[in-house]
Amino acid sequence: MLHITETCAKADCMKDLEREASLNGPCGERDLRQVQEFFDTVRTEFTTRILAGAEVVPVRLGAGQNNTVALILQTFRWAPDYDIRNPTHPYNAVWKVFDTWCTDNELAPVLRKFHDDRGKEHWYELSVHSAINAR
Repeated sequence: MLHITETCAKADCMKDLEREASLNGPCGERDLRQVQEFFDTVRTEFTTRILAGAEVVPVRLGAGQNNTVALILQTFRWAPDYDIRNPTHPYNAVWKVFDTWCTDNELAPVLRKFHDDRGKEHWYELSVHSAINAR
């Protein structure tokens, strides 16, 4: 019952985000679509690798990969207590959909920050691992 309630709440949250994006016009709708497509692609990539028995390769946000989405998500503003997983992040609803997919497939999402040796550039990597092993 709780899972159904949480899923419904997440669906409502996505509707709110879609409504807000439409209020922001074509640019807002395009940005939301790009973020959703990024997470759809990530889900497909992770699923394909898992079904093939291959290692799940993290997907990079920033530092030359998926830069447009990284800019939309404003990863340059993320801090240890604030990123897309935070309920106050503008695209948190998209994260909730991804997180629900992970839960439904007994996966745990992993989002980690990395930086180059000189500290001039940073990026995030998104991956998943078995939630069963984490128990």
